[in-house]
Amino acid sequence: MPNDPPIRAYNDRNVYILGAGFSADAGFPLIKDFMNRMRDAAAWLEAQGGRNAEKEAIERVLEFRIRAAAAAHRVPLNIENVEELFSLASASGDKKLADSMPLAIAATLEYARQTAKPTDVWSRLQIGVLDRPDWKRPASWRMPLSYIQEDMKKGVRKGQWHSCPPYDFYMGVMCGYFNNNGDNHRDTIITFNYDNLIEQSLQELDLPFHYGLPIEAISFDQSAARIKNSYANAGVALLKLHGSVNWIALLPEQQERLGRRVLLAQLQVDEGKAVKPNRRLSGKPGYMRLSLCENYDAVRARGVSPFLVPPTWHKMFVGFFAGVWDAAVAALKTATNLVILGYSVPPTDVHFRYLLAAGLQDNISLRKVFFVNPALGDEAGNAAERKRLENQLIGPAGLFRPELREQGVIELIPADTREFFTGPHDANSRESYRERMGRPLNTYTCSGDDAPFSVSDSQGRTFRR
Repeated sequence: MPNDPPIRAYNDRNVYILGAGFSADAGFPLIKDFMNRMRDAAAWLEAQGGRNAEKEAIERVLEFRIRAAAAAHRVPLNIENVEELFSLASASGDKKLADSMPLAIAATLEYARQTAKPTDVWSRLQIGVLDRPDWKRPASWRMPLSYIQEDMKKGVRKGQWHSCPPYDFYMGVMCGYFNNNGDNHRDTIITFNYDNLIEQSLQELDLPFHYGLPIEAISFDQSAARIKNSYANAGVALLKLHGSVNWIALLPEQQERLGRRVLLAQLQVDEGKAVKPNRRLSGKPGYMRLSLCENYDAVRARGVSPFLVPPTWHKMFVGFFAGVWDAAVAALKTATNLVILGYSVPPTDVHFRYLLAAGLQDNISLRKVFFVNPALGDEAGNAAERKRLENQLIGPAGLFRPELREQGVIELIPADTREFFTGPHDANSRESYRERMGRPLNTYTCSGDDAPFSVSDSQGRTFRR
């Protein structure tokens, strides 16, 4: 098109695509386990008391699952897959069921969060900080392990050491908390997950983020002060393609009841990075908006269901959601590295193929695609799943052309999230995956002894890159 901006090359643009496997270590269920966890959540909610609406929503969904078995006799439908069940429910025309499905999913995720086992102290990463007087320890970080403290007393370890939660470390690596690589780097997270695990870590690290939602389409609940304060100046784009447990859809009549003035700033986006609003618009009559809350607790306090959407193709083209998908396409167009973590390429996400195609068709910057999934390993019992993933990625009808693997552009990495982010694990390279995706702990000019950040894993090995 004659008005399209010229295509240019970029050198420091990372896009991360996260699936349910990314959140698994935090206690959130995988798709294959979700329905069983939902059944467990019903009993937990009853024991909590005062959670009747969520319990009834789960019961309604489980009843619908039984009725959906009739459809499964005629079409290839897995009624134990919550995403397929959600897609079927959205097409049923039953408004009560449509309202119950997001509430049941959110309540199940809340149950998983509340009942997750506490992070084992040995699972935390031990982080050393040297000569950073302006650095402030995040509230979620703790005292280091005893052997680290002994090393500090002996003078074996320089600087101050802290015990960092795993997801704080992952987000810190991904989004430039440890090493921001200068002003030209961009980090975009595209996620299919509904939970707030990512937001929690970004806020702990004081890394401002935005959702890719146009500002004229949102308002901020009083609980979401931290999100509101950082939204316009955010450098990290967090694009939640299936909605979020802390979003509420406000219909026009609800906006009027809340007395909300429809005079809001337009948020511009400069190559994936949010900047300050620079003009004002009045809202469009009948335009649905979102209210952003701090978390699901704040949504539940309002007595409504969160805004979640099923993985069906039509959702990407409507309302404010078009802005989220446009931002995802724009990020993929300039991506230097594409990192896919914990995503199993389910058949129900057919539109994901077209998202990739739309984003990568004009991309001249792409260097690497890292597909990270432990099911790609050689462990017993993995063969069928490994074959399925390989076919979905690089088979005759896969997401990527097979020759890209031969050229080394696509790498299939048999690792979980922790293995990918901690230490060098690639037997064929002396570099860590952090370095290979352009997100080392420290700049390349830092010497080993003077590096601002160090990380020690559970085996006592210390890395500075």
